Amino acid sequence: MRKGRDVIGLPVISLATGKELGVVEDLIWSHEELKITHLVVNAKGVLNRTRYIPLEEVKGIGDDAVTVDGEEILEKGECQPEGKRVNEIAGGVVVTEGGRNLGTLEDVFFDGPGRLLGYEVSTGLVGDLLSGRMIMPPEMVVTWGKEAVIASYTGLDGSEEDRAVSDLSEQTNR
Repeated sequence: MRKGRDVIGLPVISLATGKELGVVEDLIWSHEELKITHLVVNAKGVLNRTRYIPLEEVKGIGDDAVTVDGEEILEKGECQPEGKRVNEIAGGVVVTEGGRNLGTLEDVFFDGPGRLLGYEVSTGLVGDLLSGRMIMPPEMVVTWGKEAVIASYTGLDGSEEDRAVSDLSEQTNR
């Protein structure tokens, strides 16, 4: 399992030449398809250009770099794809359909093939220190609004009464 923010800032390296082609600036994903679709790359060169690399063109995402076959991948990625971006959603409020604030979105989790596994939700500094951050399953998201994400959540007893974000975390770990 990998976090989006762990990929942002990694260099993109050509396997053909060993040359650094740019740096990952963001990730784009489709909530409908539940997968990461593109890496947003600030390409090196005379003019720094933003390029979009489809995830299926990425050969590897490691701890220290992202690898692609060659430089030609940057020339194909001029059109901006649709989707959510990690840097745009960070800090967005998560509210249940019943009006309960679950916290703020901080990051996305995905696996090797790019399948979206969940969203990291923070309850604030104190909550994060006491109980850690929660991973909210993507299936809980009902609506992506401009100012809030609406999540479908009820406790094990069918209510939202006296439930906390940490309770969600316990359920996702089962």
